Amino acid sequence: MNVLVAGATGAVGTVLVPQLRAAGHHTIPHVRPQTAGRHPLGKDADALVCELSDSKQLDAAMARVQTVVCLVGTMRRRFKDGDTYESSDYQPVVQLVQSAQRNHGRHFVLLTAYGTRAGATGYLGWKWRAEEVVRNSGMPWAILRPSILDSTNSGAQPSDGTVRRAPPLIGGALRMLGAVPGLCALADDLRPIPIELLCRAIVHIVSDGAPRASVMTGRALWQAAARR
Repeated sequence: MNVLVAGATGAVGTVLVPQLRAAGHHTIPHVRPQTAGRHPLGKDADALVCELSDSKQLDAAMARVQTVVCLVGTMRRRFKDGDTYESSDYQPVVQLVQSAQRNHGRHFVLLTAYGTRAGATGYLGWKWRAEEVVRNSGMPWAILRPSILDSTNSGAQPSDGTVRRAPPLIGGALRMLGAVPGLCALADDLRPIPIELLCRAIVHIVSDGAPRASVMTGRALWQAAARR
């Protein structure tokens, strides 16, 4: 399988790219030009170094892949550098979907966030708009909505140096919630997921080309990660 990973220099992407390669998938990490000079993936022999708005370069890479994994996104603290949720969480998804459509469609795997829903505003609102672009693309898709990501033991090398950890005590509180009859599935949706396990789930989704037309929350991601 040939796979294009957008958002490859983030916390999830830097763990996912080597996992995909270890599973035998030829992987093209997308790296923004302003990041390429300061991140190891900028020197990767297979890297696509360009802005996603560069449709010529993006289409050339898209023509070589069967699957797109989109991990793009920003955080509010980056707004001072000009990022917005629209420019970083929504517009790249539009550009990737349009390129995939020009190439007759691809399996599209989109990472969003737990709580994304119609009518939401701010971060979750833009994530919903991005999901809608994928759902209405006419292509096979899987949308992943994990809760809190934990990069503590993942070996992640995000370009911004951010370490992702769950707030103190939340893990224990969710384990207690999971012990309550009928609430185990909800606890699995909410509990922090280690990034290396999330990536393991994504590798299975890419390898299987499935599920399709499916939104996967924490409970399904934990199950996919546990597969052998």
